[in-house]
Amino acid sequence: MLLILIGIWIIWIIVVWSIQHRIMFPASMIDASRILTGAPSGVESIWLTDNGDRIESWFIPGKGVSAETPGPVVVFAHGNGELIDDNLDLTWLADLGTSVLLIEYRGYGRSTGSPSQRNLVSDTTRFVELLTQRPEVDPDRIGFMGRSIGCSVLAQVARSHPPNAMIMMVPPARLDSMAWRFGVPPFMVRSPFRTDLAVREFDSPLLLLPRDEDEIIPEGHAEIIDANASNSTIITLRGHHNWLDDSNEVKRQHKAIKAFLLSNGILKPDVDQP
Repeated sequence: MLLILIGIWIIWIIVVWSIQHRIMFPASMIDASRILTGAPSGVESIWLTDNGDRIESWFIPGKGVSAETPGPVVVFAHGNGELIDDNLDLTWLADLGTSVLLIEYRGYGRSTGSPSQRNLVSDTTRFVELLTQRPEVDPDRIGFMGRSIGCSVLAQVARSHPPNAMIMMVPPARLDSMAWRFGVPPFMVRSPFRTDLAVREFDSPLLLLPRDEDEIIPEGHAEIIDANASNSTIITLRGHHNWLDDSNEVKRQHKAIKAFLLSNGILKPDVDQP
């Protein structure tokens, strides 16, 4: 009986090994009705190509920003069950005077290819490098902001391209630590996203925004990142992984983000900001 159970477990490990990226990146499960035909008015679509794959991002220009008056930019990476199409509400940041770059992942939305830690980090790095070449972007005022697995992507990018400041919403410290949920040892995870190790390699100011009833990210992950970072602050919000409890918590999150961007020079206090 013991040998039978061990055999079943080994078969299960093989199955999870082969489909783990489909579990980690459930792009095929996203309702097609959420995918827009293209970038809406006022938003620029930017494409990369790599080995036959095409990867998209959306650039939302900040209020008052132009080639003549370059301004800051916030690079945003979303969670694994989202699309850039779902995050057009980040125009509130553009209204503050910072442009926003929404990063899409391979295999998501209109982008082709297969997502993995290597591909997502490589693609996002290339998009960040393109940003520094844009005349309307001040390369000395670049911020990163991620949600869930997006925090993990940007943390890896920051190892080689540290931003002026970084914001992590509901951040996982390491994805491989959740492998036992599927009965698989952590070393079998091909995209472990070790954010806890990545933050040791840059000293950019870091704002961590976990939630008190997060049912996806285990309790304590934000504290692990905080312990490994050299310059971090934690503000715990009331809510679950995918939503905040009420509009007051949304306002509290916006206020914390705005104050953090101001204190670290991404936003300028002399700009007319709502």
